[in-house]
Amino acid sequence: MQNPGLIGLWLAVALLSVSAIGVVAYKAWPLLDSPIAERAPLNPHCDISHSSCSVHFSSGGSVQLDIRPRAITVLRPLQIRVQLKSLPKARRVQVDFAGLDMDMGYNRVTLSAADQAGNYAGSGMLPICVRSRMDWEARVLIELPDVVLAAPFRFETRR
Repeated sequence: MQNPGLIGLWLAVALLSVSAIGVVAYKAWPLLDSPIAERAPLNPHCDISHSSCSVHFSSGGSVQLDIRPRAITVLRPLQIRVQLKSLPKARRVQVDFAGLDMDMGYNRVTLSAADQAGNYAGSGMLPICVRSRMDWEARVLIELPDVVLAAPFRFETRR
C-alpha cells in the first residue's frame, strides 16, 4: 500500500519544478529575442571591411562599429568596438552576427563598457560556412532603459 502523503509530496515537488521552469523561460525569452523599437537605416556607403562605419537613428543618436582585422574571415578572432553618440546610457550592447542567405544559428557577442563616454568593446568569431562567399549582417543591439535599438552593418566573407 502506498502512502498518500508521499504521493502528494511528489506531486507538489513536480508542480513546483514545472512552475519554476516556466518562470525562467518566461523571464529569459526577451533576452534572447528582444523586441526592437527602432532600426537605423542601413548605410549603403559603408564597407566595414575597409573602415569603421556609422549609422544614424531617425529619433537621434548614432552608432559607430569597428571590426578588426579589416579582412573579416570566419573562425578567426575579431576585435569589436562600438561607439554610441547622443544616446542614453545603455544597459547592454551586443553585436548579433546573422547570415543573410543562410541561417547560421545564434551568434551574439555581449560587449563590455570600455569607458564612460559610450565606448564598448569585446571579441567574437564567425562560424564557418559551406559556401566560399557569405553575406553577413552585424546588428548592433543597444538595450536602453525602456527600448532596444538596432543598427545594421553589412559585410561579406570569403574562404
